[in-house]
Amino acid sequence: MGQTPAPAPSALSLAQILQAHTAARAALKATVEPRTVQSSGTLDGLGVHGTFAFWRDGTRERDDEILGVRTQRTLRDGDREYIQDATGGVRVIRGLLLRRQITEDAIDSGAFAKHPEYVTLLGYGRSADGRAIWKLQVAPPGGSVYGVGIDAATFMVDEKSYPEGDAIATVDYADYRAIGGALIAFSEVDSNGDSAFDISSHVDRVVVDQPVDPAVFAPFSPAVIDAAAPLRVPLDTSQGHLFVHVVVKGQPMLFLLDSGSQGLFIDPGAARRVGLTGQGTMEVRGARRTQGLGVAALDSLQIGGARLPVGVISIVDLSSITFDGKGVDGVLGFPFFAASELRIDPEKLEMIVARPGTLAPLGTSIAVDTDRELPEITALINKYPARFLVDTGNSNELLVFHAFVDAHAGLINYSNARSFSPNRGVGGSSAVVPAMVDELQIGPFKLYNRRAGIVLSNTGAFSDSEDAGNIGWATLHNFVTTFDLANQSLTLDPTRWYDDGRGRGR
Repeated sequence: MGQTPAPAPSALSLAQILQAHTAARAALKATVEPRTVQSSGTLDGLGVHGTFAFWRDGTRERDDEILGVRTQRTLRDGDREYIQDATGGVRVIRGLLLRRQITEDAIDSGAFAKHPEYVTLLGYGRSADGRAIWKLQVAPPGGSVYGVGIDAATFMVDEKSYPEGDAIATVDYADYRAIGGALIAFSEVDSNGDSAFDISSHVDRVVVDQPVDPAVFAPFSPAVIDAAAPLRVPLDTSQGHLFVHVVVKGQPMLFLLDSGSQGLFIDPGAARRVGLTGQGTMEVRGARRTQGLGVAALDSLQIGGARLPVGVISIVDLSSITFDGKGVDGVLGFPFFAASELRIDPEKLEMIVARPGTLAPLGTSIAVDTDRELPEITALINKYPARFLVDTGNSNELLVFHAFVDAHAGLINYSNARSFSPNRGVGGSSAVVPAMVDELQIGPFKLYNRRAGIVLSNTGAFSDSEDAGNIGWATLHNFVTTFDLANQSLTLDPTRWYDDGRGRGR
């Protein structure tokens, strides 16, 4: 017989729980933060083994994670934080991730326990493995809203959680120890909601109050496209998608141009042609959440004679993407957009490729957030401000996510829809129903009578909890669009066929 769950403890107030957490930290002697901390250990997940290293000296921090051929580095210098991803791109976090970092700092330091005005007690519950926890919600000024589980026995933070895409991401902690005043969880499990892709870490070594080599905190050098001058690269189009010819290890290939993809992808057949072998596994959030065939080391690929540093490329079944009825070889996603400045001209059906920040300004600048390795902007949908992904890889004028529509009753009416259609992407397709959006405003540009698809699925990339939807190529083709994502810039310049949609019938 299974064990009977322990009864809930006597009700505690929020003040009592926060006081108990502060006392638990004090009992571990985690009260005086050392000047420097250096730690290292092991990582396991995604079918591979790796290592991590962490350094802190005052207000400077660096964290390196190496998992097989994938490497990610984070550097903090005071209020500035930089992330270098596996393809070598470097971005400064200013948006969503910065708000998350504010909350994580409040949780990790224990500062939230001194500010009950930032905390809400949700009640008593159980962790995933059955431990009794007090459930809190923490939201410091300027930060994101996080869930926090306080172990009902130890009163230490058992887990923290936050929305990520279509799931709830969690970080679980165990084996707390105070080393020279530094509170460290020697065991941690990071999950994106699917245990198959969990990553666990274990601390092996901690050193405090010892000098840290200043070179550790040297600025990261970003990978950028090797183009001595701007290049004009022809584009192909099929079924509302853009395609570009590239060369991988001497082999010509056709790739989808997709600003809505967070990575660089290659189809298994194309990978075999050039001798790329996948390592480990990975999750792909396309039309549905699917499992990729791992990642492979790739030094670079060529686009129009320019060399694009790659580092790693993901091997994914791309059979759902076709060009004139034939399969494509790969996808050029965010790493390409981050390493280059790209000006996409739908009239000339060409793309100008240059080093970041080198093209003459053209058009109206729109603020863009690249924290999640995606170009996300704030636009007005029926005069309501909402966050949208700018997605060259989506053929629609506009996709709106079901969760957003439900949360804003009456904003968009699709009750009279009588038909469904598939919205195709990596991993398959999602059902959508048609709707008409009266007005979509992007910067100063007001576009009327937008043909939208309401995504019914609550999983996959088309149901992201952080965004209201995707602005697709059928809208973007009204503009010459310049992506300079390394400098967090997006500009729009109307084409001669610009149509604001006023004359459309409904």
